[in-house]
Amino acid sequence: MYTRIASALRSSIRDISSFLMISMPHTRRISTPCTSRAISFPHCDCQGQHRPIRPCRVLKRIWRLRQRLELPAHGLHQTLFPRALRSWRVRRCSQHRPDCSSPLHRTLYIDVAVVSVNDAGTGIQRVVRALALGLARQKPPGWQIQFVAATREQPYHCVAWPDSDTNSEKLQLIQFRPGDVFVGLDYSLNALRWHRRQIASFRRQGGIIWFLVHDLLPAQRPDWFSSNTVLRHQIWLDTVAAIADGFLCNSRQTEADIIEALKVYGLASGDFRTCVLPMGHDIREAPHMALVENDSGCEGIHALRGKSFFLKVGTLEPRKGHIDLIRAFETLWANGFDQTLVLLGRRGWHVDDLCEAITTHPEYGRRLIWLDNVNDAGLIEAFRESEGVLVASLAEGFGLPLIEALGHGKPVLARDIPVFKLHEPNGVWFFPADASSQTLADYIFRWRLAIRAGAVIIHPPKGGWEASVQTLLAAVTA
Repeated sequence: MYTRIASALRSSIRDISSFLMISMPHTRRISTPCTSRAISFPHCDCQGQHRPIRPCRVLKRIWRLRQRLELPAHGLHQTLFPRALRSWRVRRCSQHRPDCSSPLHRTLYIDVAVVSVNDAGTGIQRVVRALALGLARQKPPGWQIQFVAATREQPYHCVAWPDSDTNSEKLQLIQFRPGDVFVGLDYSLNALRWHRRQIASFRRQGGIIWFLVHDLLPAQRPDWFSSNTVLRHQIWLDTVAAIADGFLCNSRQTEADIIEALKVYGLASGDFRTCVLPMGHDIREAPHMALVENDSGCEGIHALRGKSFFLKVGTLEPRKGHIDLIRAFETLWANGFDQTLVLLGRRGWHVDDLCEAITTHPEYGRRLIWLDNVNDAGLIEAFRESEGVLVASLAEGFGLPLIEALGHGKPVLARDIPVFKLHEPNGVWFFPADASSQTLADYIFRWRLAIRAGAVIIHPPKGGWEASVQTLLAAVTA
């Protein structure tokens, strides 16, 4: 225990020290002729003239200090106070909530804090966008649907997304009423951390709170993520454990993971509800605005027309298996295998070596293509033009590109992990989870032979985002 506290204190001190070093750019250090002692003159120019400190600069530095100390302070708080105690404290304050039995008019507040400001088109954001737009179309009787968002300075407030610029709207805070429901649909690690007291107050006043859980990988495999992301995710998990009434999950795997994770907080399955949402697969049901506004994200895909290529979709991350595919294709290319590998996804984290391996590869730009800025229109065309889709992730909460590929009727070769086995009846082929480069190359070679022989039969998934929305509404409005 004391070792953990000391470690947290050292981490906080390092963050404070690094801030102080960069927040005083005008400090000059000189050495006197008779001594080796360094003398510091804060806020002096090179001629030794005094530079006055402006109040606005002081305020900016205080604000930056607050921002830099926020996460270390949370880390120290996590070390000092057991998770079960923190969760119990918040839930105890919410035990005697006002009666929320069927008021005439209830509001469903939908969190779109991230996607309303910066929709990067990732898998998570495609899910959030599809569900949010579906909710707007399928408003249940007696309910009002209201999208909400938050920033560091502004607590959760109503926004007119997707019809207008959320930054230009007049601030209208959430009006809490017993029986209203807040759905944390977006992956709002920052917004929820900044305004967790506002949402906890919503619960104490009789509100019902649900969160959509995509995966718990930052907690399960922190080595795959940046330390900042791991800590922000841990704070998010601490917060939802304390205030959530229910969790919407994208797969049975994620449902089992959240139930197991909440045991650490002293919560049994009877303390909260869970609901597994069937995921949709048609990107066109919830298009990104770029899909209808321009065609600028499709140039790279247009250049692939007429070529035979296999597609890998997903942000470049350590867990996505890109390097395994590249090594397998190197083996195939060395043996005369004439097939292009197309990697479609933005640069992620901890991938400096991977990006260098791609951009310096002898086949880069020829049989190894990386497209990092493709919109939804380009993604649809990439699926349509590809000969097959490779899904090599080491772990996923669901794996949206897999079901999107099946929705386009494309053959899929996936890593043999439990969350993907659900789709085996749809015609997905698998390679061993621990396959070597040579083994994976053999599977890819045999898979292509089967595709061209017509031996790979695809059964497109049934249902769509409409079914997902109906399941969500049935859970949160019950």
